[in-house]
Amino acid sequence: MQWCAAEGADGTLPVAAAWLATSCRREDGRRDETVRRDDPRLIEKANDGWFRLALDHGFLGDGREFLSGVNRADDDSVPVLRWARVRLVEEWDIMGAGAATGVLGSAAGYPEFAMLSLDGNVILRGTTWQESIGSPVVPDPHRVQIIRDYVARRSASPRTPAAERAEGESWLRAHPPEQPPEQE
Repeated sequence: MQWCAAEGADGTLPVAAAWLATSCRREDGRRDETVRRDDPRLIEKANDGWFRLALDHGFLGDGREFLSGVNRADDDSVPVLRWARVRLVEEWDIMGAGAATGVLGSAAGYPEFAMLSLDGNVILRGTTWQESIGSPVVPDPHRVQIIRDYVARRSASPRTPAAERAEGESWLRAHPPEQPPEQE
């Protein structure tokens, strides 16, 4: 990945809320691509699954750009999660070399990341389970109640850092709850 810019736009889903993709259900639109840890082609297949989900769900923007959640804290204290605008380069390895950097995971084959399409309509996670690794995708996060509730709770809490509260409030204003159609 190539870094393009430091932050996402106003009204963007808070990074911490994107991590909830693994808590979403199939009824929320969640789909997964997973690979068993004992597969000899673990990283290759996990990368293929990530890319398949990205293509199938319109995740990549112009120039193959998207947002990647990063910790901007200066030390090991409380994380300061922000979006960074990145570009998928021609030669890439998110689940292997990317995860090994510590930005997208803890080691090659141990991904842990949250990504968001530029329009904010698709969350794409990478995660490690006990016997597999993979990527859950959640389209239309503004329609997912668990995500809306989390953002609303964090935005209302005085213990939430001010920047995250403002980010959540901005996202909630930009994505008001959908009203059910009126019955005649």
